[in-house]
Amino acid sequence: MITEKRFNTGENELNYAEGPSNGPPLLLLHGTSHRWQSFLPVILGLSVRWHIYAPDFRGHGASEHTDCYGFGYYFGDTVRFLEEVRGEPAVIFGHSLGGRVALKIAADHPQLVKAIILGDSSLSDPVPSDRTAKAFNESIKLLAEHRSVNEIYEEFRRKQGDGFDPVSGLIQAKNYSLLDIKMLRSIADNSLDLDSPGNHSYGYKPSEHLPKVSCPVLILQAEHGMLNKDDIDKALEILPEAYHFVLKDAPHEFLTKPSDPLLKALTAFLEAVR
Repeated sequence: MITEKRFNTGENELNYAEGPSNGPPLLLLHGTSHRWQSFLPVILGLSVRWHIYAPDFRGHGASEHTDCYGFGYYFGDTVRFLEEVRGEPAVIFGHSLGGRVALKIAADHPQLVKAIILGDSSLSDPVPSDRTAKAFNESIKLLAEHRSVNEIYEEFRRKQGDGFDPVSGLIQAKNYSLLDIKMLRSIADNSLDLDSPGNHSYGYKPSEHLPKVSCPVLILQAEHGMLNKDDIDKALEILPEAYHFVLKDAPHEFLTKPSDPLLKALTAFLEAVR
């Protein structure tokens, strides 16, 4: 049975899901604008042999809304969670933002990590981008005008037209309805300033993190996601033990459409590092 609990980081309170104690700890970290439920399609299978922990990042899901957002805050919250809730090395599976947090923890706090799985997480050093601000300003406008799940869902359907996927749309609408709009504003307002603690990539630099990682790493690449071949090749060359698997025909949001190859890749890697 999956139960939801609360954890006080000292700065804010996080909501997290915990599964039965069926094995070593496996920490699941979701992507931006998502919540722990993003992993529901794989949690039941993974919880047979692992003790699942899945927090909502601050400002996401049922976690507390705060005045401070940025990559460094998500990183710090997760380090404290690992230190205080579990107290032993865990495997971390992170999607997108969650994978970036996992990589930095493996580099800076190796004693907390047994292995990491990077789910279509960027392996490029961040650069200032006004595209990020434009994308998130659209989300801010949407949430300022529509707060209910149904209103957000209908707005997604209107904008996406014939390409609208009702299942993914409903999942995304629920996730958005729980977001702190201040979190989205922090991403948009700080997108051009990499030195701002409010930047969504503040403190994240794969070129510095990768050489410091000593644990096993699985790189999951969505075929239609954000990873590129050059970055993957560099990572595989640098990391002492790394594996790479391509999820064919999968989008960046591959957890909304779980496949048998995904579950097989996860199981093979987890059993190898268990």
